Amino acid sequence: MYKLFLLALLLIPGFAAQAEGNRPTDPADLERIEQLQRKVDKLSFGPLGPNNYTLCKARAWLDMALIEYHEQERTGIVQDSVEQAVLLLSKLDADPKYLGFDTPHPYASEKVRTDLWQIADEFKQSGDMSCIGCKLAKLEVQLIWTGHDKWEAGWGHAEPFARIAENLAYEMQVDAARCRPAPPPVKGETIIIKKHTLITAVLFDFDLGLVTDAQQKLDDIIGQLKTWKQIDSIQLVGHADRLNDTGGGDYNQKLSQRRVDFVKDYLVKQGMNAEQMTIEAMGDTQPVVGCEKQRANKKDRAALIKCLQPNRRVEIIVEGVRGDVPKKAEKPAPAAAAQPAAPAAPMAKKGKQKNKQKKKKMME
Repeated sequence: MYKLFLLALLLIPGFAAQAEGNRPTDPADLERIEQLQRKVDKLSFGPLGPNNYTLCKARAWLDMALIEYHEQERTGIVQDSVEQAVLLLSKLDADPKYLGFDTPHPYASEKVRTDLWQIADEFKQSGDMSCIGCKLAKLEVQLIWTGHDKWEAGWGHAEPFARIAENLAYEMQVDAARCRPAPPPVKGETIIIKKHTLITAVLFDFDLGLVTDAQQKLDDIIGQLKTWKQIDSIQLVGHADRLNDTGGGDYNQKLSQRRVDFVKDYLVKQGMNAEQMTIEAMGDTQPVVGCEKQRANKKDRAALIKCLQPNRRVEIIVEGVRGDVPKKAEKPAPAAAAQPAAPAAPMAKKGKQKNKQKKKKMME
């Protein structure tokens, strides 16, 4: 009877693979991960620098191993990730110029999002590693991680990991575009930087509900930007507030990301160039007001929310050459003292009265 039960379990999809990959972790794995992370930190302060493709890839493998270790993984993904990091670091020891382009799939991962793998492969062939190397390395390991979660618990569990991979692919493409030399400004024009700070009450209610005039506020900014002669970059930075002393760090980070993603998506839909944009979510780490007085009155939460409003913001920072700005009309010079004018002719007086009536009507 027991043998029949075991056979039935093995016939369940995925169970046989999990049984074969049953490799629990132990404290020695954690010690090894931390030791290798210290080595990566040391190398990043040396000639290789923190943006070296192979070094970033080793770090990404170790980051995944560490998190999966604390998740008490038993699939072997922790050990396999550590082995990949060890291999890359040993190759760098032998040749600091080594590029570890191979990204093997561990046992407990399946290949997902072939579209993102294709983007990664194209950049391997033509991209400048000094510019996009670190993002490329993180993207590849993030796709392995996504495949692991898909293998382990299905696509619903893996989808958030895929969103991170999508963001990395987008940021890599933006970095590649920014590495291209910018067109020189027209002679006599000056590159300037313009910053729009949108307090999110302009766009969102508390949390993320849109207010009714959000579209008009963004359209006004887009209308201004479309008058620029040249736009070199658009940086979007999302922020959230902190309603208590410690803040809901993880929630606020995601909230600021959702806010800045909304603004980016809207700009792109209205014809702005996505390749010129970079996005960054700062969570609640950069408040502009503290509201200590309102914090002390714990009974009035509404007052605290209102006071913290300036912290809930999206910043749009544009660099480029603005269009011509019309000059303000100069005030006429004071007229010299003159003799009292003679009474106006009847026709002129009638015209003046008509003008007054017209002006009054316009004011109404």
